[in-house]
Amino acid sequence: MQNNNGKQVEIGKSLQEARIAKDMSIDDIQKITKIQKHYLEAIEQGNFEELPGEFYVRAFIKQFADTVGIDGIELLNEHDESLPDTQSEEYAEKVSKDDVNKKVARRSKAERKSSFRKLLPTFGIIVAILVVVFGVWAVVVHTNNSSQTSISSSSVSVTGSSESSGSASSSSKKADKSKDDQSTETKVKEVSTTKYEVTGQKTNKITLEASARAWSSIMADNKSLFQGLQNSGEKKTVDVPENTSNVVISLGNVKGSKIMINGTTVKLDEKTPLTTQITFTFKK
Repeated sequence: MQNNNGKQVEIGKSLQEARIAKDMSIDDIQKITKIQKHYLEAIEQGNFEELPGEFYVRAFIKQFADTVGIDGIELLNEHDESLPDTQSEEYAEKVSKDDVNKKVARRSKAERKSSFRKLLPTFGIIVAILVVVFGVWAVVVHTNNSSQTSISSSSVSVTGSSESSGSASSSSKKADKSKDDQSTETKVKEVSTTKYEVTGQKTNKITLEASARAWSSIMADNKSLFQGLQNSGEKKTVDVPENTSNVVISLGNVKGSKIMINGTTVKLDEKTPLTTQITFTFKK
């Protein structure tokens, strides 16, 4: 990143003044943007080097500016030369074309509604055909059942004996299967507030589910498996490479995030900070 500390301080100061004018605290900005507090403080102090990457400099500044009532795009353009000049396709899509993306989303939604209305008559015809087919099938089944009633009556005792034997065998198989399932059940043990041990599976899947907008990342033995923003209701599932020893999950909004390992929900300690890193040690 080029040395433009004076300009960076100027950007940070303007954002700080706008925040104060709005009578908002850093915590208020964090709740709205889901950007970690120390990153917001670094922006206000002009220490852009503290941010996780050059892409996030522009993205975080824009979110901060829009939240405190400053036009984020205009601010970025005004200080374009003092900010990182690497504007990737991801940046262009997420920052520079926000309005375009919103319009496309609205248009797509309208088109889906129109297509659904056009298909309603076809759905009606299909439902009518299914009703007729089901009616014919019910009549045939009823007729067959009536013709076999006498035969079935004469073999009740034999059938009952066979069913009892089969039922016992089935129960035994279910019990064995239940034991096998229990032996491979994922177990998550809390070691400390932000450290857990995981046992029970050779291969593992981790799912992050957001109940509020949140930034998160997953690292397996220092290798990135996922990082990015999740909106409320979104889920992200990743496969943990076999023989992984440690997984570190960074959460920008603990209260708005849920962690599941192989479908087992991890019950986080109530003392876990709002923004934190949680370490999982996998043992065979």
